[in-house]
Amino acid sequence: MIKFFRKIRQRLLSENKFSKYLFYAIGEIVLVVIGILIALQINNWNENRKQQIKVNQNYHEILADLDRERAHANFIINKFEEQRQAYREYLERFADEKISRKTMYNMLLQLNMEGFPINSNTSITESLQNSGEIVLIPQAIRNKLISLQRLQQKITVDEGLDNRARMGVNERLSMLIGSRTLEERLENQKELKAELRIDENTNEIILALEAIQDWMDFSESKSIRQLSGLVDEINEVEKLILEEMK
Repeated sequence: MIKFFRKIRQRLLSENKFSKYLFYAIGEIVLVVIGILIALQINNWNENRKQQIKVNQNYHEILADLDRERAHANFIINKFEEQRQAYREYLERFADEKISRKTMYNMLLQLNMEGFPINSNTSITESLQNSGEIVLIPQAIRNKLISLQRLQQKITVDEGLDNRARMGVNERLSMLIGSRTLEERLENQKELKAELRIDENTNEIILALEAIQDWMDFSESKSIRQLSGLVDEINEVEKLILEEMK
């Protein structure tokens, strides 16, 4: 092809047809420019295709993270709601029954005092931020992801503070009660039980158990509200991503 164009140029020059040669040269330049533009367009198309493939891979990873986060949040919500329901039933018994100190003590021991860690998974969003690939994601989705990440971090921090406060009361309680199974083990050890004077601590133990349950009611009720809001945010981000992927 190059030899063909060279022969044409040489023939036009040899025939002194300068105007035609000039016209031909301009045409050749135009063809070269068009070829370059087409090559650039193809290259841009390939780069955009590769970029879109990467964005779609990121979307799938984000959706998987969101699904795990939502499942974990719903698990914690269900656990906390079960515990709050048990606590409400405990409170309701005070309106209907004459409760002895021993009954109150046993009722409190039956309530759960364990906490459940709220660990948020923000690895994909953080990874995209660190790599700079988050700029490939549309701004509306990007803003939602960053907002969701901040909400996750706030919930985790709040839960950590609440757990530390609860553990402070638990530590005091453990010094009074020893363990939940101690009284049962001492049933056949009357002399030892008398020497330990555990019964003298019953009032303080009941107050400590009440304090723990009251704090858990406040903390877990707050966590339920926060996690429910988190699930709503996850659903909204997921909807935006799925619409973008169509």
